[in-house]
Amino acid sequence: MEFVPPGLITGHYDMSGKTGTLHSYRDLKALRPVRVDNFIRLLDGEENEALLNAYLRQKLGLVPIVRSSPRFKPRPDFPSRVLLEMTSRCNLNCTMCPRQNLTREKIDIDSELFMRCIDELDTYGIDGLWIYNIGESILHPDFPELLDYVSSKNNLGPIWHSSNGQDLNEHFSRMIIHSKISFMNLSVNAATPETYKKVSPDADWNTMLSNFGRFIEMKRETGRRTPFARLQIIDQEHAGSEIDDFIKQHHDNADIISVNTLEAFSKDIDSNVEHAARRDRPDKKSCRRVNRQDFFIFSNGETTFCDTDYNGTFSMGNVSNTSIHEIWNSDFRKEIIRLNNNGQLNDVALCSNCLDFDL
Repeated sequence: MEFVPPGLITGHYDMSGKTGTLHSYRDLKALRPVRVDNFIRLLDGEENEALLNAYLRQKLGLVPIVRSSPRFKPRPDFPSRVLLEMTSRCNLNCTMCPRQNLTREKIDIDSELFMRCIDELDTYGIDGLWIYNIGESILHPDFPELLDYVSSKNNLGPIWHSSNGQDLNEHFSRMIIHSKISFMNLSVNAATPETYKKVSPDADWNTMLSNFGRFIEMKRETGRRTPFARLQIIDQEHAGSEIDDFIKQHHDNADIISVNTLEAFSKDIDSNVEHAARRDRPDKKSCRRVNRQDFFIFSNGETTFCDTDYNGTFSMGNVSNTSIHEIWNSDFRKEIIRLNNNGQLNDVALCSNCLDFDL
């Protein structure tokens, strides 16, 4: 779930700090979310406007939101949301990440291939681009040039970037702040250095906090609305009990507080399964990723329809030799759509044990 200060929605947002009543995570989850677009602007509707006004009168410090793109019209012949992996290399090995089971080569995407993908995505138009997946994107040696190339396009929807903060120095921060990145996901994932060490054993707590703090400070100095600083914690075994403390620590400097649901990754990650299995989930009738028209492009060019397939075992094709449009309209994907629509995804080996179909 995502929580924002109400002023971020209205546009009357004091970036130097926030005031207002701060609820616990449990109480925040119980509130009705305000509907906003993908750039955190209030969506029309008397009921929605009345809800936000009620929260403003209550002087709440944070309110829950649900983002959507009412103006974007999905097209059946092309993906809507694309995760384009700049690199599968990472400087950390976090306990909840499927990298521990990664069998494909840990490489940077070819820069020309990346730009070719961006050209095609921009030509057709999409509802969102994530320039990361299972690696730390700023490790790509051509990151500055590739970010500039992405920023030169106009039909990619909101653009997402993410970092664990270990190498997010002022040079990279300045570059990202002045780009077309819409959301900058800052993976904090703990409220104490002890828990952080359990979640990210190879990381340095002080480096992460210092780099994230400087990023937010530099953004405030520019007066820019975006990229939204989205500070994230995952509700998992070690950190779940620290969510309230996390909210208290960061509500006054984050644009968005995000409490992410732990993904089990099809029962491949032993440390995730027990915790992830406890949450309520609907009956398995269809996959949300398939319904959203998600598309994943790995750094080796292989593609898939779900991030649970992080090794590309069920590759739909390779963008090195086939266009995104051709891959998307392949017989393989058409069969996935048919099975999903008929409630038969359990017939797919990848999907049969999946616990993440509703995320």
